[in-house]
Amino acid sequence: MNMKDGALKPVRGMVLPLIVHPLVEAEQLSKAAEQKMKDFNKNLQDGLYFLLYPDGTKIVNIPGTKTPFTLQAYKDALGKAFQRITVYICSAQDFYSQDISTDSSDTEVTITSGSAAKICSADTVAELSDSDAPGTSGGAMGTACYSKYTELYAPIVIEDDEDSDSEGASQDFVKDPEGEHKSVSEIIANLALQIDHKAISRFNICRSEIWDGAVRGFKRGTFSEAKDLLVKFSDDEGRFEEGLDTGGPKREFLSLLMKTLSSRPIFDGPPESRYIVYNSTAIREDEYRLAGMMIAVSIVNGGPAPNFLSQDLVNYISGQPTFKGSVGDITDEEIGKVLKEIQNASSLETLQDLIVGNSTMLQTAGCFRHIKSVKEKDSVVTEYLKWYIIDRNHSAIER
Repeated sequence: MNMKDGALKPVRGMVLPLIVHPLVEAEQLSKAAEQKMKDFNKNLQDGLYFLLYPDGTKIVNIPGTKTPFTLQAYKDALGKAFQRITVYICSAQDFYSQDISTDSSDTEVTITSGSAAKICSADTVAELSDSDAPGTSGGAMGTACYSKYTELYAPIVIEDDEDSDSEGASQDFVKDPEGEHKSVSEIIANLALQIDHKAISRFNICRSEIWDGAVRGFKRGTFSEAKDLLVKFSDDEGRFEEGLDTGGPKREFLSLLMKTLSSRPIFDGPPESRYIVYNSTAIREDEYRLAGMMIAVSIVNGGPAPNFLSQDLVNYISGQPTFKGSVGDITDEEIGKVLKEIQNASSLETLQDLIVGNSTMLQTAGCFRHIKSVKEKDSVVTEYLKWYIIDRNHSAIER
Protein backbone atom coordinates (compact mmCIF):
# COMPACT_ATOMS: atom_id res chain seq x y z
CA MET A 1 0.00 0.00 0.00
CA ASN A 2 1.03 3.59 -0.44
CA MET A 3 -0.41 7.04 0.14
CA LYS A 4 -3.03 8.30 -2.28
CA ASP A 5 -5.39 11.22 -1.60
CA GLY A 6 -4.54 11.18 2.09
CA ALA A 7 -5.22 7.46 2.57
CA LEU A 8 -3.41 4.16 2.20
CA LYS A 9 -4.49 2.24 -0.89
CA PRO A 10 -3.31 -1.00 -2.51
CA VAL A 11 -0.89 -0.62 -5.41
CA ARG A 12 -1.75 -2.47 -8.61
CA GLY A 13 0.77 -4.76 -10.22
CA MET A 14 2.69 -5.51 -7.01
CA VAL A 15 0.88 -8.66 -5.93
CA LEU A 16 3.05 -11.59 -4.89
CA PRO A 17 2.45 -15.08 -3.51
CA LEU A 18 4.30 -15.69 -0.25
CA ILE A 19 5.44 -19.01 1.20
CA VAL A 20 5.02 -19.10 4.97
CA HIS A 21 4.56 -21.41 7.94
CA PRO A 22 1.07 -21.49 9.52
CA LEU A 23 2.50 -20.41 12.89
CA VAL A 24 4.48 -17.46 11.53
CA GLU A 25 4.20 -14.34 13.71
CA ALA A 26 3.72 -10.76 12.56
CA GLU A 27 7.37 -9.73 12.74
CA GLN A 28 8.58 -12.80 10.82
CA LEU A 29 5.85 -12.42 8.23
CA SER A 30 6.63 -8.72 7.80
CA LYS A 31 10.33 -9.44 7.17
CA ALA A 32 9.54 -12.20 4.66
CA ALA A 33 6.98 -10.03 2.85
CA GLU A 34 9.35 -7.05 2.70
CA GLN A 35 12.21 -9.17 1.39
CA LYS A 36 9.97 -10.80 -1.24
CA MET A 37 8.81 -7.39 -2.43
CA LYS A 38 12.37 -6.07 -2.63
CA ASP A 39 13.51 -9.17 -4.53
CA PHE A 40 10.94 -8.59 -7.25
CA ASN A 41 10.72 -4.80 -7.21
CA LYS A 42 14.16 -3.21 -7.29
CA ASN A 43 12.64 0.27 -7.10
CA LEU A 44 11.25 -0.39 -3.62
CA GLN A 45 12.96 2.07 -1.30
CA ASP A 46 14.99 1.04 1.72
CA GLY A 47 13.64 1.90 5.13
CA LEU A 48 11.18 0.68 7.71
CA TYR A 49 8.04 -1.12 6.51
CA PHE A 50 4.91 -2.18 8.38
CA LEU A 51 2.67 -5.20 7.82
CA LEU A 52 -0.99 -4.20 7.40
CA TYR A 53 -4.45 -5.73 7.34
CA PRO A 54 -6.65 -4.98 4.28
CA ASP A 55 -8.19 -1.99 6.12
CA GLY A 56 -4.76 -0.41 6.51
CA THR A 57 -4.30 -1.07 10.23
CA LYS A 58 -0.97 -2.39 11.49
CA ILE A 59 -0.83 -6.11 12.19
CA VAL A 60 -0.06 -6.70 15.85
CA ASN A 61 -2.98 -8.64 17.33
CA ILE A 62 -5.87 -10.60 15.88
CA PRO A 63 -8.56 -7.98 15.06
CA GLY A 64 -10.93 -7.36 17.96
CA THR A 65 -8.78 -9.28 20.44
CA LYS A 66 -5.57 -9.00 22.43
CA THR A 67 -4.28 -12.26 20.97
CA PRO A 68 -0.88 -11.78 19.31
CA PHE A 69 -0.99 -12.35 15.55
CA THR A 70 -0.08 -15.69 14.05
CA LEU A 71 -1.16 -16.74 10.60
CA GLN A 72 -2.99 -19.78 11.98
CA ALA A 73 -4.92 -17.69 14.52
CA TYR A 74 -5.80 -15.13 11.84
CA LYS A 75 -6.96 -17.89 9.51
CA ASP A 76 -9.19 -19.35 12.24
CA ALA A 77 -10.67 -15.94 13.06
CA LEU A 78 -11.15 -15.02 9.41
CA GLY A 79 -12.68 -18.35 8.44
CA LYS A 80 -10.82 -18.52 5.13
CA ALA A 81 -8.30 -20.93 3.67
CA PHE A 82 -4.62 -19.98 3.81
CA GLN A 83 -4.69 -19.41 0.06
CA ARG A 84 -7.34 -16.70 0.46
CA ILE A 85 -5.50 -14.60 3.04
CA THR A 86 -4.26 -11.18 1.93
CA VAL A 87 -1.86 -8.89 3.78
CA TYR A 88 -0.03 -5.74 2.73
CA ILE A 89 3.16 -3.83 3.50
CA CYS A 90 3.72 -0.08 3.42
CA SER A 91 6.55 2.25 4.32
CA ALA A 92 6.59 3.78 7.79
CA GLN A 93 6.63 7.21 6.15
CA ASP A 94 3.38 6.53 4.30
CA PHE A 95 1.82 4.88 7.33
CA TYR A 96 2.43 7.86 9.60
CA SER A 97 1.51 10.48 7.01
CA GLN A 98 -1.97 9.16 6.26
CA ASP A 99 -4.94 11.42 6.90
CA ILE A 100 -6.62 9.95 9.98
CA SER A 101 -9.85 11.74 9.06
CA THR A 102 -10.11 9.74 5.86
CA ASP A 103 -12.57 6.89 5.81
CA SER A 104 -10.50 3.72 6.12
CA SER A 105 -13.16 1.27 5.05
CA ASP A 106 -11.93 -1.91 3.44
CA THR A 107 -10.80 -1.76 -0.15
CA GLU A 108 -12.37 -4.47 -2.24
CA VAL A 109 -10.07 -7.48 -2.37
CA THR A 110 -10.66 -10.24 -4.91
CA ILE A 111 -8.87 -13.43 -3.98
CA THR A 112 -8.63 -16.88 -5.45
CA SER A 113 -8.32 -20.21 -3.79
CA GLY A 114 -5.33 -22.42 -4.53
CA SER A 115 -3.95 -25.78 -3.56
CA ALA A 116 -1.32 -25.90 -0.84
CA ALA A 117 2.02 -26.88 -2.23
CA LYS A 118 3.99 -29.68 -0.67
CA ILE A 119 7.12 -29.17 1.40
CA CYS A 120 10.05 -28.18 -0.78
CA SER A 121 13.68 -28.53 0.19
CA ALA A 122 14.81 -25.67 -2.05
CA ASP A 123 15.21 -22.16 -0.62
CA THR A 124 13.15 -20.60 -3.39
CA VAL A 125 9.65 -19.34 -3.92
CA ALA A 126 6.95 -19.52 -6.55
CA GLU A 127 6.90 -17.09 -9.45
CA LEU A 128 4.94 -13.86 -9.51
CA SER A 129 1.37 -14.49 -10.53
CA ASP A 130 0.75 -11.18 -12.25
CA SER A 131 3.89 -9.41 -13.38
CA ASP A 132 6.75 -9.74 -15.83
CA ALA A 133 9.40 -9.96 -13.11
CA PRO A 134 11.79 -12.93 -13.07
CA GLY A 135 10.53 -16.15 -11.53
CA THR A 136 13.02 -16.55 -8.71
CA SER A 137 13.88 -14.58 -5.63
CA GLY A 138 17.27 -13.67 -4.24
CA GLY A 139 18.96 -12.34 -1.15
CA ALA A 140 20.36 -14.14 1.88
CA MET A 141 17.73 -12.72 4.17
CA GLY A 142 14.90 -13.87 1.96
CA THR A 143 16.13 -17.42 1.55
CA ALA A 144 16.83 -17.71 5.25
CA CYS A 145 13.21 -16.81 5.96
CA TYR A 146 11.61 -18.85 3.19
CA SER A 147 13.47 -22.10 3.88
CA LYS A 148 11.96 -22.28 7.37
CA TYR A 149 8.41 -22.20 6.15
CA THR A 150 5.93 -24.80 4.98
CA GLU A 151 4.96 -24.01 1.39
CA LEU A 152 1.48 -22.54 1.23
CA TYR A 153 1.05 -21.11 -2.25
CA ALA A 154 -1.24 -18.12 -1.91
CA PRO A 155 -1.71 -16.13 -5.10
CA ILE A 156 -3.69 -12.95 -4.46
CA VAL A 157 -5.02 -10.04 -6.45
CA ILE A 158 -6.15 -6.62 -5.30
CA GLU A 159 -8.87 -4.58 -6.97
CA ASP A 160 -8.34 -0.88 -6.36
CA ASP A 161 -11.47 1.03 -5.36
CA GLU A 162 -10.59 3.82 -7.79
CA ASP A 163 -12.52 1.97 -10.51
CA SER A 164 -15.78 1.94 -8.60
CA ASP A 165 -17.09 5.20 -10.06
CA SER A 166 -16.50 4.20 -13.66
CA GLU A 167 -17.86 0.68 -13.25
CA GLY A 168 -20.97 1.65 -11.26
CA ALA A 169 -23.82 0.03 -13.15
CA SER A 170 -21.66 -2.91 -14.15
CA GLN A 171 -20.91 -3.91 -10.57
CA ASP A 172 -24.47 -3.36 -9.35
CA PHE A 173 -25.79 -5.50 -12.17
CA VAL A 174 -23.44 -8.44 -11.71
CA LYS A 175 -23.18 -8.68 -7.95
CA ASP A 176 -26.17 -10.56 -6.61
CA PRO A 177 -25.85 -10.71 -2.80
CA GLU A 178 -27.47 -14.14 -2.85
CA GLY A 179 -25.65 -15.30 -5.99
CA GLU A 180 -23.23 -17.53 -4.14
CA HIS A 181 -26.13 -19.66 -2.96
CA LYS A 182 -27.55 -20.22 -6.44
CA SER A 183 -26.58 -22.45 -9.34
CA VAL A 184 -24.88 -20.97 -12.37
CA SER A 185 -28.02 -21.45 -14.48
CA GLU A 186 -30.16 -19.67 -11.87
CA ILE A 187 -27.75 -16.73 -11.76
CA ILE A 188 -27.81 -16.42 -15.56
CA ALA A 189 -31.61 -16.64 -15.66
CA ASN A 190 -31.97 -13.94 -12.99
CA LEU A 191 -29.53 -11.65 -14.79
CA ALA A 192 -31.44 -12.12 -18.04
CA LEU A 193 -34.64 -11.02 -16.29
CA GLN A 194 -32.94 -7.77 -15.23
CA ILE A 195 -32.41 -6.63 -18.83
CA ASP A 196 -34.51 -3.58 -19.69
CA HIS A 197 -35.68 -4.22 -23.27
CA LYS A 198 -36.95 -0.64 -23.54
CA ALA A 199 -33.40 0.70 -23.16
CA ILE A 200 -30.63 -0.10 -25.62
CA SER A 201 -26.86 -0.12 -25.91
CA ARG A 202 -25.90 0.60 -29.53
CA PHE A 203 -23.22 -1.31 -31.42
CA ASN A 204 -22.19 -0.17 -34.90
CA ILE A 205 -20.06 -3.02 -36.21
CA CYS A 206 -17.92 -3.20 -39.31
CA ARG A 207 -17.67 -6.86 -40.33
CA SER A 208 -13.95 -6.55 -41.05
CA GLU A 209 -13.25 -4.99 -37.63
CA ILE A 210 -15.40 -6.94 -35.19
CA TRP A 211 -13.04 -6.50 -32.24
CA ASP A 212 -12.52 -2.75 -32.60
CA GLY A 213 -16.26 -2.16 -32.99
CA ALA A 214 -17.04 -4.31 -29.96
CA VAL A 215 -14.46 -2.54 -27.80
CA ARG A 216 -15.87 0.87 -28.74
CA GLY A 217 -19.38 -0.32 -27.93
CA PHE A 218 -18.53 -1.83 -24.57
CA LYS A 219 -16.45 1.18 -23.54
CA ARG A 220 -19.10 3.71 -24.57
CA GLY A 221 -20.33 5.75 -21.63
CA THR A 222 -23.97 4.86 -22.34
CA PHE A 223 -23.32 1.11 -22.33
CA SER A 224 -24.90 -0.96 -19.58
CA GLU A 225 -25.29 -4.72 -19.22
CA ALA A 226 -28.81 -4.03 -17.97
CA LYS A 227 -29.81 -2.69 -21.41
CA ASP A 228 -30.76 -4.65 -24.51
CA LEU A 229 -28.28 -4.70 -27.41
CA LEU A 230 -29.02 -2.98 -30.73
CA VAL A 231 -26.55 -4.07 -33.40
CA LYS A 232 -26.14 -2.60 -36.88
CA PHE A 233 -23.56 -3.99 -39.32
CA SER A 234 -21.77 -1.87 -41.88
CA ASP A 235 -19.35 -2.53 -44.73
CA ASP A 236 -15.79 -1.23 -44.99
CA GLU A 237 -17.07 2.05 -46.44
CA GLY A 238 -19.39 2.66 -43.51
CA ARG A 239 -22.68 1.84 -45.29
CA PHE A 240 -25.11 0.23 -42.85
CA GLU A 241 -26.97 -2.94 -43.79
CA GLU A 242 -30.70 -2.44 -44.16
CA GLY A 243 -33.24 -3.87 -41.76
CA LEU A 244 -34.03 -3.69 -38.06
CA ASP A 245 -32.31 -5.72 -35.39
CA THR A 246 -35.01 -8.16 -34.27
CA GLY A 247 -32.46 -10.54 -32.76
CA GLY A 248 -30.60 -11.91 -35.77
CA PRO A 249 -27.86 -9.26 -36.02
CA LYS A 250 -27.37 -9.36 -32.25
CA ARG A 251 -26.88 -13.14 -32.20
CA GLU A 252 -24.58 -12.94 -35.24
CA PHE A 253 -22.52 -10.21 -33.58
CA LEU A 254 -22.16 -12.19 -30.36
CA SER A 255 -21.15 -15.31 -32.30
CA LEU A 256 -18.53 -13.37 -34.26
CA LEU A 257 -17.35 -11.71 -31.06
CA MET A 258 -16.80 -15.03 -29.24
CA LYS A 259 -14.89 -16.34 -32.26
CA THR A 260 -12.72 -13.21 -32.38
CA LEU A 261 -12.19 -13.25 -28.63
CA SER A 262 -10.77 -16.78 -28.73
CA SER A 263 -7.86 -15.60 -30.88
CA ARG A 264 -6.88 -12.69 -28.63
CA PRO A 265 -3.37 -12.79 -27.07
CA ILE A 266 -4.87 -13.04 -23.58
CA PHE A 267 -5.51 -16.73 -24.32
CA ASP A 268 -3.17 -19.64 -24.94
CA GLY A 269 -3.52 -23.37 -25.40
CA PRO A 270 -5.23 -25.61 -27.98
CA PRO A 271 -8.03 -23.95 -30.02
CA GLU A 272 -10.73 -25.95 -28.24
CA SER A 273 -9.22 -25.68 -24.74
CA ARG A 274 -7.75 -22.23 -24.22
CA TYR A 275 -6.77 -20.68 -20.91
CA ILE A 276 -6.01 -17.13 -19.80
CA VAL A 277 -2.39 -15.95 -19.82
CA TYR A 278 -0.81 -12.78 -18.49
CA ASN A 279 -0.15 -10.10 -21.11
CA SER A 280 1.26 -6.75 -20.02
CA THR A 281 -0.37 -4.81 -22.87
CA ALA A 282 -3.75 -6.37 -22.08
CA ILE A 283 -3.29 -5.47 -18.41
CA ARG A 284 -2.66 -1.81 -19.29
CA GLU A 285 -5.73 -1.74 -21.53
CA ASP A 286 -7.83 -3.71 -19.01
CA GLU A 287 -8.67 -6.26 -21.69
CA TYR A 288 -9.27 -9.02 -19.14
CA ARG A 289 -12.19 -7.25 -17.51
CA LEU A 290 -13.50 -6.33 -20.96
CA ALA A 291 -13.31 -9.96 -22.10
CA GLY A 292 -15.15 -11.09 -18.98
CA MET A 293 -17.87 -8.51 -19.64
CA MET A 294 -18.22 -9.65 -23.26
CA ILE A 295 -18.57 -13.29 -22.23
CA ALA A 296 -21.14 -12.47 -19.56
CA VAL A 297 -23.18 -10.27 -21.91
CA SER A 298 -23.16 -12.95 -24.61
CA ILE A 299 -24.39 -15.67 -22.26
CA VAL A 300 -27.03 -13.54 -20.54
CA ASN A 301 -28.35 -12.21 -23.88
CA GLY A 302 -28.79 -15.70 -25.34
CA GLY A 303 -25.65 -15.63 -27.45
CA PRO A 304 -23.03 -18.39 -27.60
CA ALA A 305 -20.98 -19.38 -24.59
CA PRO A 306 -17.16 -19.23 -24.79
CA ASN A 307 -16.89 -22.86 -25.83
CA PHE A 308 -13.20 -22.37 -26.62
CA LEU A 309 -12.27 -22.12 -22.93
CA SER A 310 -10.60 -25.04 -21.18
CA GLN A 311 -12.79 -26.98 -18.79
CA ASP A 312 -10.23 -26.45 -16.03
CA LEU A 313 -10.50 -22.67 -16.40
CA VAL A 314 -14.30 -22.81 -16.42
CA ASN A 315 -14.29 -25.01 -13.32
CA TYR A 316 -11.93 -22.64 -11.55
CA ILE A 317 -13.96 -19.53 -12.38
CA SER A 318 -17.20 -21.19 -11.25
CA GLY A 319 -15.66 -22.36 -7.97
CA GLN A 320 -15.20 -26.04 -8.79
CA PRO A 321 -12.01 -27.62 -7.36
CA THR A 322 -11.46 -30.23 -10.07
CA PHE A 323 -8.40 -29.94 -12.30
CA LYS A 324 -7.62 -32.36 -15.15
CA GLY A 325 -5.07 -30.50 -17.24
CA SER A 326 -2.82 -32.44 -19.59
CA VAL A 327 0.65 -31.86 -21.02
CA GLY A 328 -1.04 -31.32 -24.40
CA ASP A 329 -2.42 -28.02 -23.05
CA ILE A 330 1.11 -26.56 -22.91
CA THR A 331 2.09 -24.76 -26.11
CA ASP A 332 5.69 -24.13 -25.02
CA GLU A 333 7.65 -26.94 -26.67
CA GLU A 334 10.52 -27.00 -24.18
CA ILE A 335 8.25 -27.12 -21.14
CA GLY A 336 6.02 -29.72 -22.79
CA LYS A 337 9.05 -31.88 -23.57
CA VAL A 338 10.27 -31.79 -19.94
CA LEU A 339 6.84 -32.66 -18.54
CA LYS A 340 6.48 -35.58 -20.96
CA GLU A 341 9.88 -36.91 -19.93
CA ILE A 342 8.91 -36.74 -16.27
CA GLN A 343 5.57 -38.35 -17.05
CA ASN A 344 7.25 -41.19 -18.95
CA ALA A 345 10.08 -41.83 -16.45
CA SER A 346 10.27 -45.58 -15.84
CA SER A 347 12.67 -45.67 -12.90
CA LEU A 348 13.23 -43.71 -9.71
CA GLU A 349 16.79 -42.84 -10.71
CA THR A 350 15.66 -41.44 -14.07
CA LEU A 351 12.90 -39.47 -12.41
CA GLN A 352 15.24 -37.99 -9.79
CA ASP A 353 17.73 -36.98 -12.49
CA LEU A 354 14.96 -35.22 -14.43
CA ILE A 355 13.74 -33.41 -11.31
CA VAL A 356 17.22 -32.19 -10.42
CA GLY A 357 18.09 -31.34 -14.02
CA ASN A 358 14.98 -29.17 -14.35
CA SER A 359 15.03 -27.79 -10.81
CA THR A 360 14.83 -24.14 -11.89
CA MET A 361 11.67 -24.72 -13.90
CA LEU A 362 10.06 -26.74 -11.10
CA GLN A 363 11.16 -24.33 -8.36
CA THR A 364 9.41 -21.50 -10.19
CA ALA A 365 6.14 -23.42 -9.89
CA GLY A 366 6.80 -24.50 -6.31
CA CYS A 367 6.81 -28.23 -7.10
CA PHE A 368 10.51 -29.04 -6.85
CA ARG A 369 11.11 -31.56 -4.07
CA HIS A 370 12.92 -34.74 -3.14
CA ILE A 371 11.33 -37.68 -4.93
CA LYS A 372 11.10 -41.03 -3.14
CA SER A 373 8.87 -42.97 -5.52
CA VAL A 374 8.18 -43.20 -9.26
CA LYS A 375 4.50 -42.76 -8.43
CA GLU A 376 5.18 -39.13 -7.48
CA LYS A 377 5.83 -38.20 -11.12
CA ASP A 378 2.11 -37.71 -11.82
CA SER A 379 1.65 -35.33 -8.88
CA VAL A 380 4.68 -33.28 -9.95
CA VAL A 381 3.30 -32.92 -13.48
CA THR A 382 -0.22 -32.10 -12.22
CA GLU A 383 1.08 -29.47 -9.78
CA TYR A 384 3.14 -27.82 -12.50
CA LEU A 385 0.21 -27.83 -14.93
CA LYS A 386 -2.09 -26.24 -12.37
CA TRP A 387 0.47 -23.55 -11.64
CA TYR A 388 1.12 -22.95 -15.37
CA ILE A 389 -2.55 -22.79 -16.37
CA ILE A 390 -4.19 -21.28 -13.28
CA ASP A 391 -1.96 -19.98 -10.49
CA ARG A 392 0.60 -17.95 -12.47
CA ASN A 393 -2.20 -16.20 -14.37
CA HIS A 394 -4.33 -15.65 -11.29
CA SER A 395 -4.48 -11.85 -11.37
CA ALA A 396 -5.54 -11.82 -15.01
CA ILE A 397 -8.22 -14.46 -14.35
CA GLU A 398 -9.60 -12.54 -11.39
CA ARG A 399 -9.72 -9.29 -13.35
